[in-house]
Amino acid sequence: MFYPRTSPPIAPKPPAKFIAFFAGFLCGIFPASFAVAGILEQVEKELVELADRVRPAVVSLSPHVADGAVSQGLPGRGRPPVNAGAGVIYDAARGFVVTNSHVVRGVESIKVTLTDGRVIVGEVLGVDEDTDLAVVHISSATPLAEVKFGDSSEVRVGQLVVAVGNPYGLNDTTTFGIVSGLKRENVNLSRYEDFIQTDASINPGNSGGPLLNIRGEVIGINTAIINYAQNIGFSIPSNMVKHVVEQLVEHGEVRRGWLGVGIDPVSEDVAKRLAKARAGEGVVINSIFEGDPADVAGLRVGDIILKIGGLAINSPNSMIRVIGAITPGQTINLDILREDKYKVVPVKLESRKKRMTQLATLPPVQSSELGLGFTVADSENGTNLPAGALVVRVDPASPATSKGLRSGDLIVAVNGETVESRRKFGGLVEKVREGSPLFLLVWRNGDKFHLELARAK
Repeated sequence: MFYPRTSPPIAPKPPAKFIAFFAGFLCGIFPASFAVAGILEQVEKELVELADRVRPAVVSLSPHVADGAVSQGLPGRGRPPVNAGAGVIYDAARGFVVTNSHVVRGVESIKVTLTDGRVIVGEVLGVDEDTDLAVVHISSATPLAEVKFGDSSEVRVGQLVVAVGNPYGLNDTTTFGIVSGLKRENVNLSRYEDFIQTDASINPGNSGGPLLNIRGEVIGINTAIINYAQNIGFSIPSNMVKHVVEQLVEHGEVRRGWLGVGIDPVSEDVAKRLAKARAGEGVVINSIFEGDPADVAGLRVGDIILKIGGLAINSPNSMIRVIGAITPGQTINLDILREDKYKVVPVKLESRKKRMTQLATLPPVQSSELGLGFTVADSENGTNLPAGALVVRVDPASPATSKGLRSGDLIVAVNGETVESRRKFGGLVEKVREGSPLFLLVWRNGDKFHLELARAK
């Protein structure tokens, strides 16, 4: 079971009175004899009770600094460590806390502060950077509180929500709002994006804290805000959290499927060529890697993938997310449109990690002399990838890292010229004067994007 309990759980409380009073207040259907003050008092009472139930399970997290070590905190009185954040206990019996991966990044042990003031040094059990989630393990001699996870597929826009966290080191802060949007992607916060958007106040330090419905169930883990906007925060849906956390606890990593295709959105131009195609519905295959699952299953360039395992696909991000949630080795049905005819194609997925490991074992060719701060190799010799310059190592201190280049990325063009090999890549870079910009076309797991770098002087 995912949520065994040996200590009394925080039981969701059906908020019948809260819903009745609040809905009546909003719709204006209360009899005139009801005092507005009484309605607000009932609303207030329900919110206070909810906060009292869930706060004991919300913890403050900051890097553990051993005695005598130099603190990683920011200079200045009262400022929290740079990656301080929040977490929520979801399994009291085993002492498991879920939080964001960026809260525990670069540390093995973490200081966990409970609402009663107790401090426990926890261990980072597993991290998944692709979803910005992590699991921390703590041991306590006294029973811990825990929260129940709700079903995020039932969340609706306009639903009332409560966020709990530690913004700017102010522990045990609770805010209130609504769900502003669902299935937000292309936010560029993580690889697998399916965010719940909320206007409940989320600030630095709320990261890793829960987003709750009015039953006190966790429907999301708060992960980020848009710095230049007000009241726009994002939470990772609880169903995705449960899937990732289960694998981190069981395997120490998340095992994801790999299809082996390059994809693009279905544009208006693509849709015009097929009577049954619709712009924005499905994704079109632009490349297939020899020997990978899509190739073995008989998929073709030009096929439009409409559904995977019965789930509708409407963007490259949604397909990447769905494929990544499928266990490697599992056979899944793809509903496709090929030459204006519908077909169902079964595909047995491979492991994404296995493919990335194969790429990492290629013999490297140093490119640091080019002033770029990363290492490339040819993508050929059994990798089943398109021709290009494969990034196998990136200097963490280089501009390439800050621009988002990663190991495993494939550079397929430089300044508009196609790259067939690492030798061609080197030749194109040599033509660029020191200090001048380089415009790279990068392929990453089926997606293409542009990245600008400057050749160092």
